[in-house]
Amino acid sequence: MTTPSTADTWHLGSLELRSRLMLAIPEDAPLTQLGAILEAGRVQTATIKVAADLDDADTDTYEVLREHGVHVLPNTVDAADADDAIRAAHHGANLVGKPWVKLIMTQDPEYSLPNPVQLFHAAERLVEDGFEVFPLIPDDPGLAVELSQLGCAGLMPQGSPAGSGQGIANPLKFRLILDRVDIPVLAGAGIGTAADACQALELGCAGVASAKVIFSARDRTKAATALADAVAAGHSAWQSTRKDA
Repeated sequence: MTTPSTADTWHLGSLELRSRLMLAIPEDAPLTQLGAILEAGRVQTATIKVAADLDDADTDTYEVLREHGVHVLPNTVDAADADDAIRAAHHGANLVGKPWVKLIMTQDPEYSLPNPVQLFHAAERLVEDGFEVFPLIPDDPGLAVELSQLGCAGLMPQGSPAGSGQGIANPLKFRLILDRVDIPVLAGAGIGTAADACQALELGCAGVASAKVIFSARDRTKAATALADAVAAGHSAWQSTRKDA
């Protein structure tokens, strides 16, 4: 696997990383291209749906990710309620050998708009079960603080609705979240271009999770390289403005 170009390291829960690009793997991801995409994007982490029924696991995709040394963060995108999400999270932990989850609780199948009440209940129980929980949340600073205090290991606010590609719709809300929590914040949805990813990192996000930029591109490997470079550039720009730099 290609070594990420960023020299500094950071922590996603207990995992130490160099790359700040998390690849969100769609269900129809082309397995024949996936390895080249992972290499081109210098990807160290990927998030993939895990079902409440373990028999529905996409083991072929998991195997490709493992072959390329990618750490897999299961997500609960199709969970109907908190109980469903918790079952899916435990199945995901069994699959990847690590109790961590990108917690997605939504009643909106088109844009995955988060359901804060169900999300909070599921997060609370999974934290009690010893999980590193990374909830997909609306860009709500108050909810971000509550989930941080609850014990979540990181947060993934939506820049805009999932799949919309509208970028960071409200940068001020992202800044408020970043100012008020001490855990990693990743732009968790809405990244539509490499420029959007650069902006997220320049705001101070620890990373981005993206599918659309790469999987909607005509040349997916070039898009992966461009996205990884944009993420690195955004982080460098943020570092250049830090008061303690």
